[in-house]
Amino acid sequence: MTERREENGRPDVRDSLERDVRRLARREPSGASFWRSLSTLGALGWSIALPAAGGALLGHWLDLHFGTGVRFTLMLLVGGVGLGAALAWHTLRRQG
Repeated sequence: MTERREENGRPDVRDSLERDVRRLARREPSGASFWRSLSTLGALGWSIALPAAGGALLGHWLDLHFGTGVRFTLMLLVGGVGLGAALAWHTLRRQG
């Protein structure tokens, strides 16, 4: 399909309008896209927050039990964030 050109060399407005109408017709309803994005964002947030909080809580308990200051808390917090980031990456790859 060749585009019509105006005198100044720019694409004709009618072609641009027809192309935009076709794109809008192919898109899914805007509400579905918003809710899908919101659910993906929620899944990513929980997949990072829960392992990080679990690591911090377990680390705090271990620190209290062994009297090691904050060593276990920091180590398991960083480990939980790393695990959460890996889970978030996996979630994003799976959902495309």
